[in-house]
Amino acid sequence: MGGQAAPVLIERALLLGRGEKSPDAGRIERVVSFQRRGHRVLLVAPKPTSWRPTRRSVDHDLALQQQLHQLFSRAGAELDGVLYLGTGLFSRKDRQKNEFEQTARRYGRNVGEMVLIGSDQALIEAADRGGLQLRVIGSTPITNIPTFEDFKTALANAS
Repeated sequence: MGGQAAPVLIERALLLGRGEKSPDAGRIERVVSFQRRGHRVLLVAPKPTSWRPTRRSVDHDLALQQQLHQLFSRAGAELDGVLYLGTGLFSRKDRQKNEFEQTARRYGRNVGEMVLIGSDQALIEAADRGGLQLRVIGSTPITNIPTFEDFKTALANAS
């Protein structure tokens, strides 16, 4: 398929520092360098339990999203966005698969051309069911999936 490059989906939590509250500048710089080599990046995060603006979790998610966009912009790059995926116990598997398919179509690509870098098992399992290529940090019960010790190595192997 022609068009723009298939996006590399990166678990948003991997770009956060200790305590997972604020972005890690070193990891963001690695992603910006990765983008400069022609890759599109879309972050993936669990969908907040409620989208009501009065809830603290939503406020944190929206503030974090804005902060990440600003940091990428200051570094001279552009973050394609954040895909909020329902990964909870009651999330519908068909809905998750449809989210990945819609994302691929937005880029004019097939789902199998997209790569997910992650460590969250629910996210990894959803992406595996959706047909994405996986680069797992840590371990996974899914067989025949490439696993890496750290984010830097997984990102280097996403091309």
